[in-house]
Amino acid sequence: MESAVGGGSLPGQTLPSVGLAIRARHVDQVAAALRRQHPAIIGRIAEGELLLDLRTVAPEEDVTLCKAVASVLGRA
Repeated sequence: MESAVGGGSLPGQTLPSVGLAIRARHVDQVAAALRRQHPAIIGRIAEGELLLDLRTVAPEEDVTLCKAVASVLGRA
């Protein structure tokens, strides 16, 4: 996937990245539920999928992210 560098200093610039694409019947509800997690998980919806860009997720945050996604999807 492509990751936005930043709007202020480099508007429109992207970097190659890896991410997670989540397909769900009510993808907007999944996105909202992830935003309510602590810490909040923010993605973007494109072509009916919730995209989570992993470029800024530190390795020590992987387990927290996976547990939150699994928890939310278990309720979806």
